[in-house]
Amino acid sequence: MSSTVPPHLLQRMQEKKQELEHLLALRQLASHLQTHFDELSEKFDGLMQGNQATSNVLENWAGVFRTIDLTEKYASQDQDQQGQEKTSLVRIPTS
Repeated sequence: MSSTVPPHLLQRMQEKKQELEHLLALRQLASHLQTHFDELSEKFDGLMQGNQATSNVLENWAGVFRTIDLTEKYASQDQDQQGQEKTSLVRIPTS
């Protein structure tokens, strides 16, 4: 029996070693990609929570404006009944 390995088997082994190296590199890159997407997902979750908070604030403003409008109408009606001059409900100092 000879101890030499046929050249086509040596070539096949070399190809398999290269394939294994490529697969290990691919596994490492896939792991990095998964980590990146996990971080990106966490950032999107934070953005969604921020958007929800903003949405809630904007929804509340509609109620605030309705309340101001109703209060001004009530104050206007009250002043009309009393014959007084209409004044602003909200006064903002400018100086």
